[in-house]
Amino acid sequence: MPTPTDSDLPASHGLYPIRHVCAETGINPVTLRAWERRYGLIRPLRTPKGHRLYSAEDIARIRRILELLDEGVAVSQVGRVLQHETPAAGSSDRDRHAPLLLDDAAFGTHTHRPGGGIAPHVLDPITDTLLETTRALDTVQLERSYARLLMRHGWEGVHERAFLETYETLREAARHDPLDEARFAVFTAWAVSSLSDQLRSALQLCEGPTCPCVVPASGHRRLNGLLLLLASARQGLRVLPLQDVVSPAAMQALTEQLDAPAIVVHTPSRSLQSSAFEGLQRLLRADGVPAFLAGEGARGLADLNGPRPLEILPPSPLAAADQLSRQLLDPAER
Repeated sequence: MPTPTDSDLPASHGLYPIRHVCAETGINPVTLRAWERRYGLIRPLRTPKGHRLYSAEDIARIRRILELLDEGVAVSQVGRVLQHETPAAGSSDRDRHAPLLLDDAAFGTHTHRPGGGIAPHVLDPITDTLLETTRALDTVQLERSYARLLMRHGWEGVHERAFLETYETLREAARHDPLDEARFAVFTAWAVSSLSDQLRSALQLCEGPTCPCVVPASGHRRLNGLLLLLASARQGLRVLPLQDVVSPAAMQALTEQLDAPAIVVHTPSRSLQSSAFEGLQRLLRADGVPAFLAGEGARGLADLNGPRPLEILPPSPLAAADQLSRQLLDPAER
């Protein structure tokens, strides 16, 4: 029998799995886990196998955090505000940090939580907000909603999944309706502009080695590549975006001039013209620094024979940026 995930666990002992908490509060699991890992705002109890369980006090605290974020308090300052508020009656730090020794076997069968019923599936509120503001075809309102989401959920909480889910949802709808096609065009034009602006700002703070990054796609097909570059820059990796596929000799001269430790190639396979794809093949077959391959076209390039070392990055832009930055910025990972 498969091991239950946090979302599959039923309620027990007045404690609730993450699925129930998300249904009750409207928060998504990615954001909730980020609040725990990055900011320490929530400290759920754990079963011996590590499954998160939340109390009624935790749910009340989550609602209070959401209120503070709606009032304009930055997520990084929420913990300080909560410290100055009156603690909930009957709570103690000692109890909150004590291990929860529940039998995990009890979670192998379905039980009912207090109040009955099963928490319904909840659409990601970030995706839903971005879709709603895009449907209005108002880029000013879209930008305001985006900024509000960043304040409330953090950059990773918005971009780890929901941002690209919005893109894919609009992209699919655009195939069936002219108005949805227009909405898709508005969203992607805004998104490419926004990510490009953020990338320019993030690069001003980078002090790491410069890494040339070839992103030959154009238009909305650049979105995944831009997100990878921005996530890498936010971690301190100085990237140098290149839209055109340069010759092997030009890339060799560039990497030598910059003392670059590697190059990155991001390509969506369905969008490249044959000439660009052939140029990438020539580039990757040539001798030079290691190349990290990302995007849907990565596996189509990974089997090339040549002296240049090739490595495929994870499909998620943020996961790819994590691996790329870890290997290029941390000598121990090389």
